[in-house]
Amino acid sequence: MRSLFLKIFLWFWLAMVLVTLTLLISAFVSESRFSREREETMDRTMTPLVADDFAEVFDREGLKGFSSLLEQGKDVFPWVPFLFDEKGKELLDRTVSPRVREAFDRAIASKQTEIVRTGPVRAVGQWISTSSGRVYVVVLDQVRSPRAPFVGAASSVQLLRFLIILLIIGAICLWITRHITRPILQLREAANQLAGGNLGARVPQSATVRVDELGSLSRDFNHMAEQLQTVITARQHLIGDISHELRSPLARLSVALGIAQRSATSESLAALNRIERESLRLNELISEILRLARLESGAERLSQDDVDLQELVREVADDANFEAGSCNRAVRVLTSFPCALPGNRELLRSAVENVVRNAIRYTPENTEVEVSLDPGAQPDQAVLRVRDHGSGVPVEALRNIFEPFYRIGDARDRDSGGSGLGLSISDRSIRRHGGEVQAFNAPDGGLVIEIRLPVRSSTPFVG
Repeated sequence: MRSLFLKIFLWFWLAMVLVTLTLLISAFVSESRFSREREETMDRTMTPLVADDFAEVFDREGLKGFSSLLEQGKDVFPWVPFLFDEKGKELLDRTVSPRVREAFDRAIASKQTEIVRTGPVRAVGQWISTSSGRVYVVVLDQVRSPRAPFVGAASSVQLLRFLIILLIIGAICLWITRHITRPILQLREAANQLAGGNLGARVPQSATVRVDELGSLSRDFNHMAEQLQTVITARQHLIGDISHELRSPLARLSVALGIAQRSATSESLAALNRIERESLRLNELISEILRLARLESGAERLSQDDVDLQELVREVADDANFEAGSCNRAVRVLTSFPCALPGNRELLRSAVENVVRNAIRYTPENTEVEVSLDPGAQPDQAVLRVRDHGSGVPVEALRNIFEPFYRIGDARDRDSGGSGLGLSISDRSIRRHGGEVQAFNAPDGGLVIEIRLPVRSSTPFVG
């Protein structure tokens, strides 16, 4: 059971049901005990009067008069009377139960009121001496168990009462649970939006105005989000401003370089050409920084056009294979399947192209960069894997290679010619399309970049 809402609701509901049942049982036990004490008091008070009346009627009028008396009160009298003489003979010719016999024995011995209980029923024996001097023992036998007011109701009424109690308890528990978990769900939603790049995500005011710990947590989260937005926005503006400012002197440098190349001697032309290459590299780096800043700020808008991912991957692989041939390397598509997703085709192409070119840069000569596009483990998911056969990446650095300007101090260093932004741009582009990127080393050597994207797919194809 992973839902906090369901856990809290069920625990509250179970606790309140147990408390309610405990109170009902306690009330029933208390009521039963009180009823028993009240019954005993009534028995010791009323039985002598009733028994005296019964004995006197039988003594004067015999069995016929006694039967007439019982007939008059049969609808209101809840007892079955037994009449014994002092020798223990039952004078009404009724079958005597052990309970009735015990009540007689006790009453004849003590000459007082005696109560014999058998479970929930009882028999009350009373010794009586009539005005004529004869001795009788009257035993009033209760044949049906009295029921408490609550449990004595009809089954349908009891069921209705129980259902009403459960509904009331459930409604109270539901309100308490929602009151507790709603700000947590709002906090989770805001955290997911913030993690997805929405720096303006905040917990709603309904959670922040609470005066408990959840309200404090919501206010702290909003404060953290504001500080984070301020820092990230300032950094993005700084990067963008610096990049724009670098463009102007770089443009002037290119113009001056062109003029110098026209009048350069053969000895200085090589140096000027090197300056030109570095200027072009610097211009490319500034373009990548600007694109990264736009991706991080969300300024790069995503269209909702359908992008054929299979076609895009094959197109990038063909172009990269043509370029890789000049350095004795190759790019080959191992598997592919038809799939598409809504998004920005240029951003997706740039993301895939950066990963493939990065693999070409580090795979040794006479090896292939292997590209595979397969369905994911989850429905409507595509997995694009790009593998080189280079030296791989240290395990501790795998999580950092998607950070801007991150470099590793071995073969993947500045001498390789990369700017350190290609994988960062790919990571941001893929995440903007609802996907994710990760890197791991292949068991038999080389680095694998794995891209997962939500797509609409059809039948796989092996190339």
